[in-house]
Amino acid sequence: MGFKVVIVGGSISGLSLANMLEKFDIDYVLLEAYDGIAPQLGASIGLLPSGLRILEQLGCYERIQAMAGDCYYQQIFIDRQMLLQVLFDKLKFKDRVLTKKRVTRVDMAEGQVNVHTADGSVYSGDVVVGADGVHSAIREEMWRNAKESNSGLFQPDEESGLQAVSKCIFGISKRPTGLPATPLQINAFFKDCNYMILSAPGDRLYWFLFTEMDKAYGKDIPKFTKEDERRLAEQHFGDRVTNSTTFQDIYNNGLHTTLVALEDHVFPRWHYRRIIIIGDAAHKVHPISAQGGNGAMESAAVLVNTLRQRMGILSADEKLSEDDIESIFADVQAKRFSRAVDAVNQGRRTTAASIKDTLFSRLFVDWFFPRFGQRLIFRLVIKNTETGPVIDGLPVPKRYEDAISRHKATIPKSNWMIWTFGSFGAAVVALTIRSALK
Repeated sequence: MGFKVVIVGGSISGLSLANMLEKFDIDYVLLEAYDGIAPQLGASIGLLPSGLRILEQLGCYERIQAMAGDCYYQQIFIDRQMLLQVLFDKLKFKDRVLTKKRVTRVDMAEGQVNVHTADGSVYSGDVVVGADGVHSAIREEMWRNAKESNSGLFQPDEESGLQAVSKCIFGISKRPTGLPATPLQINAFFKDCNYMILSAPGDRLYWFLFTEMDKAYGKDIPKFTKEDERRLAEQHFGDRVTNSTTFQDIYNNGLHTTLVALEDHVFPRWHYRRIIIIGDAAHKVHPISAQGGNGAMESAAVLVNTLRQRMGILSADEKLSEDDIESIFADVQAKRFSRAVDAVNQGRRTTAASIKDTLFSRLFVDWFFPRFGQRLIFRLVIKNTETGPVIDGLPVPKRYEDAISRHKATIPKSNWMIWTFGSFGAAVVALTIRSALK
């Protein structure tokens, strides 16, 4: 039985999905709007054990661990570009990945879906998967198709659910001389902002400056210029993130920097007929939760699991009907929805506690976090891994199951911890907290 998936977006979710489909000999084509698959945008990505487990099932873990070098935490941080390159390099059929293919329209036809690109090409398949990010063209086309058929499934202002209450300058910098070359993670809290700074491969740092902005929704969420970025950075140059290092030291050593509004939202419906969206197109989470890329891989895994389960009960000459496909897509959303909502809510709670100048935030930063924050994070990591999906039909690395059982029984009781997720290849080696609310 032939079945073809048109994937739109060379993202983490798109390339993960392509790798999963190859594992089970399911045909696909991947359309990427930009010139290349793995551009350097100055972004890093945190990989939790739940995501690392999926990556190991795909045969990608060892290379990622080698790239991370000595920078091990309860989550591994690497360049987003590095992860995209690893996922692309793992593909057997690289000729199925096409760049400079910006999607302009998606149309339904009898028994298939047709995806049109700006260069006049048309790509047909049984389904189209929108893995094209928070400003998804496939999501827009899904809404358009549903509206034109008078389905009543979507509201006219669906995009207004997307919100932003904070902004972030994120970047990659050369390590300033004031910071040690040993692996570290720094969380620094100030009156109107907070920092997360982590060691990066190649004697570099990944860093984030989180601060508030006026709440905005949908199309009103602002885009920032480099001048906006510089102006905000200069306001915080004097912030002393350690006794020997200011934010100016880090920013002036920058290799790549960007200022963005931090959007988050779980869209209430992810599918219509032969179209489904996954990753940031369906569930955009705040980066402070470090669950965006992991959730994207999880949604890809659940989609493949559910698709294969349904295909497995068909006879050799049967084909999935459109009703079958819609039922599959509904199951995928049902299996992933509450976990995506939890990730968004976790990011919102953490943001509110760490950047708002309130009594609650002061108690959180000055008292709760130094005493219990790391234990709480540790518990969340374990719960996140326990309840996360895997790719059915591929071996699950035994070390993950063993490590979860072992660490559940030995939750750290110390406020100063060296966590040895050695079997995960991810550990917090050092943690510095500067509580500086004024």
